[in-house]
Amino acid sequence: MHRRYEAAAEAGDAQAMLLVATFRAADDPESARRWFHRAAEAGNSHAMYIVGLLLEATDPAGSRMWLERAAKGGHLDAMIKRGVQAQESGELTQARQLYEQAAGGGSSVAMFNLGLLHESSDPTAARDWYEKAAAKGDADAMFNLGRMLESDDPDAARKLWERAAAAGQPEAQERL
Repeated sequence: MHRRYEAAAEAGDAQAMLLVATFRAADDPESARRWFHRAAEAGNSHAMYIVGLLLEATDPAGSRMWLERAAKGGHLDAMIKRGVQAQESGELTQARQLYEQAAGGGSSVAMFNLGLLHESSDPTAARDWYEKAAAKGDADAMFNLGRMLESDDPDAARKLWERAAAAGQPEAQERL
């Protein structure tokens, strides 16, 4: 089976390149890196994301470039990662745009991050984003939403914390 993927990868199939890289990751990390890079160069957005992560510590500019390309290719995790990077560097408008794009793709992580981003400046928007993320099962959003509701609706807050605690959210477990 691996030989078929290797032949397809050698012939230029970006998806096969990604699979070969994944197969080799544990046993031959350097070969895997080369295949991830080739797959990224061939247009595979998941490979672009992985290359961006691999370069983060040693080549921040290269990392950012690959993550941006992956995000433009529709990779939700790349959008979130770039959003986090933008937020950490104070580029809040860009962070919000990236999170909104990923949230539009259904990412509960992006919805949660939007809640965090809006919490101090627009609590109503934060609550809306936490509700959306909680509806998708995000335990951290359940906890934060419960925290926001605690003074006005302690019963609703407790129910949210119970759900979050059952999902393993440590702060909710402590709160109960």
